[in-house]
Amino acid sequence: MFGNKKKQVNNNASIARVNNTPSIISQDMRITGSLTSQGEVQLDGRIDGDIKAAHLVIGASGVVEGIVEAKSIIVKGKIIGSLNASEVTIKNSAHLHGDIFHDSLSIEAGATIEGNLKQRFEQESLTATSEELKSVDDVKTLFDEDDSGLSFVNKPATDQS
Repeated sequence: MFGNKKKQVNNNASIARVNNTPSIISQDMRITGSLTSQGEVQLDGRIDGDIKAAHLVIGASGVVEGIVEAKSIIVKGKIIGSLNASEVTIKNSAHLHGDIFHDSLSIEAGATIEGNLKQRFEQESLTATSEELKSVDDVKTLFDEDDSGLSFVNKPATDQS
């Protein structure tokens, strides 16, 4: 009305980290759905859904039923589902029921893990050295030219003495 233009809201914009205060989900809280944070999350309650956070601490009373992704994670509570993190620390009170994908892993004695432990690797890129396939005659020529001094004779089993 007075020359002010409405700002467009981008629904696909990522959440910007504005401070260093960790998000705390207390013991009496239960969340159904996904949780995403670019900072630290302390979970003492229960989440029925997936979690994606930069740093995650699952307290002794914390429970996650879903897929967990983080840069670093400390598990004291229970995870039912897969865990994918660069740095994983599993304390003695932890219970994990699912696969763990990690770069570095620390497990204290007394922790319960039912699943596979898989170290993540960088994907190797394969490159073709030559796009052209050689003909059978060229390959035979390569073998004929290579005089390695080795010879192989295939004798039938009946001819062997």
